[in-house]
This record gives sequence, structure tokens and C-alpha cells, in this order.
Amino acid sequence: MIKKRDGQSVIELILILPVFMMIIFVVLELGNMAYHTILAHHVSYELARVGSLVGVKKASGKTDTQRVRSKMKEALNKMFGMRGAQSMQFSVVLQKTGTDPQLKGHANEDLVVTFVYKVHLLYPLTSYIFADEPKRLGIKRIKATVRMPVERPLLN
Repeated sequence: MIKKRDGQSVIELILILPVFMMIIFVVLELGNMAYHTILAHHVSYELARVGSLVGVKKASGKTDTQRVRSKMKEALNKMFGMRGAQSMQFSVVLQKTGTDPQLKGHANEDLVVTFVYKVHLLYPLTSYIFADEPKRLGIKRIKATVRMPVERPLLN
């Protein structure tokens, strides 16, 4: 006599489907985070490039950090718009690296830009796993740091 197996497929599906969906969500969330990590590193590089080019107005002049910050803020607003740029943070630090052999007694400087980018994670449960504290918000902060030498014009 043949035994009835009604519902076996449904039970197997109920047991396997959550695991399968979790694997899919993890892969998709990692791809989302990788995309935003690349974006954060590119933005920090571009901000450092802008800051290193506009920091000095005249030959052998001092680096104007206020000018650097304002030009970097303008560049960030152009990249993301006013609303998008308000949620992003960056910091600028000038570090002396040595003296310029072409101009005696003039110190070279590096501009160190640290950019913090908030990523809103998308998928259920994985947003809780990968998120920073507080986990319930589902936000991951990506921090990118770039170092670039400040360009100094030697001739007017």
C-alpha cells in the first residue's frame, strides 16, 4: 500500500527557504557595501585633490585651511547636492613632511582627508548583522582616508 506524503514538499520549502534567502541577502548586502566603499574612497580622493590644488594662493604662501575646507565643501555639494552633502562628514589635517629643496626654508605639507560616509543597509536581518551601533537604525559608517601633497606654485 502507498503511504501518502502530502505536505512534505511544503515543509522542506519552509525549512530551506529562509536559509536560501539569507544567503541571497548577504551576497546582495555585501555588494551594496562594496559599491559604497568604492564611492567613499573615490570621494575622499577627489576632496583631497581639490584641497591640495587650492590650498595656496601665491608662491611660497601658507596653506589656507579655511579656503581648503570651503572649496572641498563646494566640491562635495556638486557631487551629491546640498541635501546629500549635509549628512556627510570630512576632516582636514595638514602634516609637515619636510623642506622644499627648490625654495630654502619652505616646508612641504600633506593634506590628510578623512571622509565618513553613512550607508543605509537595505535587506532584512543582514542590515542588523552588518550595521554599526545602534543596530536598529541599519546604518554602516564607512571611513576613507587619503593623503595628498599640497601643491605650491613656485612662480607667479
